[in-house]
Amino acid sequence: MKKRNDDIERICAYCENAVVIKDSNLCICRINGAVGANDTCKKFTLDLLKLDPRTRVLPDEDTVFFEF
Repeated sequence: MKKRNDDIERICAYCENAVVIKDSNLCICRINGAVGANDTCKKFTLDLLKLDPRTRVLPDEDTVFFEF
């Protein structure tokens, strides 16, 4: 069972059914054909591999975690 996450935008660029065309704002959808990357439809299925991972914040060099 898939969980629904309302924090993620429901756009074609993140859908399993769409493939984003490089250097343009278009996607090729299996269901609707050529659509805009920011469009959406009721057949939206989130593809987690298309999301950009969050960048980790590295600690400062001056921060000491352990003192010996």
